[in-house]
Amino acid sequence: MTEVRGLKMEELAAYNKLSSICFTYCVKTENLTPNEMSSEKLRQYRGCFDEDGTLLGGMILLDMNCRFEGNTCRFFGVGGVVTDPAERRRGAIRQIFEADLPRMYEEGFVLSALYPFSHEFYRKFGYELGILRHTMKFSPGSLRKDLHRAAAIRRILSDEPDGGMKQVYERYMADKNLGILRSDEQWKELRGGTPWENQKHSYVLYNEADEPIAYWIGTMSKGGDESLLSIDDLAYVSREGMEAIFAMLRSMNEVGTVKLVAPQDMPIRYLVADPYHVDEECICGGMVRIVNVEQVLGMLPAPALTGSCTVEVSDGQIAANNGRFTISGDGETLTVTRTENAPDLRCTIGGLSALAVNAMDLQQCLDARLAELVQPDNRRFMAELFRARKQHLHNYF
Repeated sequence: MTEVRGLKMEELAAYNKLSSICFTYCVKTENLTPNEMSSEKLRQYRGCFDEDGTLLGGMILLDMNCRFEGNTCRFFGVGGVVTDPAERRRGAIRQIFEADLPRMYEEGFVLSALYPFSHEFYRKFGYELGILRHTMKFSPGSLRKDLHRAAAIRRILSDEPDGGMKQVYERYMADKNLGILRSDEQWKELRGGTPWENQKHSYVLYNEADEPIAYWIGTMSKGGDESLLSIDDLAYVSREGMEAIFAMLRSMNEVGTVKLVAPQDMPIRYLVADPYHVDEECICGGMVRIVNVEQVLGMLPAPALTGSCTVEVSDGQIAANNGRFTISGDGETLTVTRTENAPDLRCTIGGLSALAVNAMDLQQCLDARLAELVQPDNRRFMAELFRARKQHLHNYF
């Protein structure tokens, strides 16, 4: 008989041992148990235990807030998923998801995301591919000469006030789905370091009124004779702010190559003199999951046309999400009600998750067989409802 519950402080050593095995890193015995951990942080650790108290597997359900269609909503990231290699046929991770997904619904969480070792594995728990990451590489000298320049640039060290970084980030994230509202701890970790200690660089860029319009944080490394600047994070409040970042990078002749994960709305190929000078790699990123269907549907922007549709949802873990939802719009506002109406569209929870965060449009979802069109009369309304929107999930966990 197994039990799913939160870890106790004295059980963190067992979890950290499994982490070292599963993620293949070494840890000294004296470092297996943290010196201190807040109760809020500890409650995010979940485990599946054998009847004798042996930890079979565990994960961390990271309690955060994110932006979704202009709203702030509760969001949890799934990280640190580990199982004992000797116990992997006992369904420890499945048992945690089966127990905790309904619990997270009851606690008011709306969305979730994770970075999978296997998309196939996590689809069993309602997660679906939600983020494609576009890694770009280019030389600073390939950037256009006419890019808008900042009126002032300041290096910001980790022990100094942020110079407006948080302000820029929050403005940048305001209209992007899944943008994480970072805690002070997350900011501290992101900004940690200096150029001379570990080649960590942080700069804020300002306009003529001395207002922050952009920032970037990056780490320099050597590959042979060439220096690589990896952009860890950036944000901007305007086109001028975006261009100012690249105008600054163009001046950095100590850098051989710049590497960054490009935000969805950043037109990098138009910022270089010749698009051939950008190397791009598109990789499958994170997976997303709706935790509360009714809340997510209610936050979608209303289509410009009036109409309605009924979506039938199947969720294998959260029973409260199962059923039919009629979505009605008058061109300005949207209402969502549970109904017994015949469905226009049938969706798995994964298919609806991909639709809601704009990983795919309606036709792509149908083509992928994550949804079934039952009644085509309201197709135009549905296509407008599940239309293109910005998203940005670049925080790893």
